[in-house]
Amino acid sequence: MSAAKRASLINKTFRVLKKQFTKVQLPVKDRPILEQLLYACCLENATPDQATEAFSKVQTRYVDWNEVRVTTVSELTEVMGCLPHAADSARNLRRVLFNVYETHFSFDLSFMEKEGLSKVTAIIRGYYDEIPKFVVNYTVQNGLGGHAIPLSDSALEALEILGIVTTKGRQSGKVAGLERTISKNKGVEFGALLHMLGTQLAAEPYSKKTHDILLKINKDCADNLPVKPSKKSGVTDVSDDSSNTEQLKAAPKKKAAPKKKAAPKKKAAPKKKAAPKKKAAPKKKAAPKKKAAPKKKAAPKKKTAPKKKTGRPKKPR
Repeated sequence: MSAAKRASLINKTFRVLKKQFTKVQLPVKDRPILEQLLYACCLENATPDQATEAFSKVQTRYVDWNEVRVTTVSELTEVMGCLPHAADSARNLRRVLFNVYETHFSFDLSFMEKEGLSKVTAIIRGYYDEIPKFVVNYTVQNGLGGHAIPLSDSALEALEILGIVTTKGRQSGKVAGLERTISKNKGVEFGALLHMLGTQLAAEPYSKKTHDILLKINKDCADNLPVKPSKKSGVTDVSDDSSNTEQLKAAPKKKAAPKKKAAPKKKAAPKKKAAPKKKAAPKKKAAPKKKAAPKKKAAPKKKTAPKKKTGRPKKPR
């Protein structure tokens, strides 16, 4: 998408969302910088009402921020249970407190107001590697007066459906030309409106109301809208929000009925050993052949006696 078309789509998003969410809650500006950080941890994947409720419970349940710092994530998750992703929010809130104290040995961050914006932003980003970009940008925008529009995961998903950000851009959490298209004096309102769109998409990804808002912004995004998976196929939609997955995980699984133990197999009777084969009797040696008796020489034939002349003697001539 060209830069001009992207800028036009961003401006149209602003106009449509202003008409759709007329009662959007703008961020509170008079919180201390530390509280802006902690409130952002509550707000990242929740509505302003849910975030305010969770933040108030934490403030009233514990004596001070140090007590929150040393509490367990599981206990903090229970206190912040009204949030859609309570465990993630509790973990980030506790890590922010822990690393702020380890870095400055104090929870007072008022010195940041006198420092340069780029330096302060680097300090906040350096608290820990996985600190959400939403938390950093929200604090820069609402606690330090900088121009950084906070984008939650669901807000980035909405921008991807609209075609404003690519999949790669969504993964990095950056939207090209966003702060340049939306001026600083409109950044707070735009960020709050976009956050409302993201929370609605996360809560009702398949509803007609959500789809209508997205189609009003970009009618060509119909193919990108989340589709409810069919029960037959059992295939889940890739664009489905992670909050649904969290709710599924949270639901207690029914324990499977214990399998009956298979009856022990009877041991097979030991096979009888085969009787040893009798050795074959040795073959008798054939008796030596008797030599044939020498043939008797035939007796010599007797000479036959000359035949006697018979008849009358011949007369002399």
